[in-house]
Amino acid sequence: MKPSKLYKLTWPLIFGGALLLMLGVSTLSQDESIGWPIVIIGALLVALGVLAIYLRSRISDSED
Repeated sequence: MKPSKLYKLTWPLIFGGALLLMLGVSTLSQDESIGWPIVIIGALLVALGVLAIYLRSRISDSED
């Protein structure tokens, strides 16, 4: 994957995941059966975004 494509994917993953995390946490007080899956999906998206940052840093190092 090209670093520019990975860069464009990184921040939507992180911010979208964080938004889902906040939505899930606020939903937990009303309905746990809906809130927990939202929290888990949001956490996975944030983790993928962090992984994308790491991968992007490794790609830049290997191309230099």
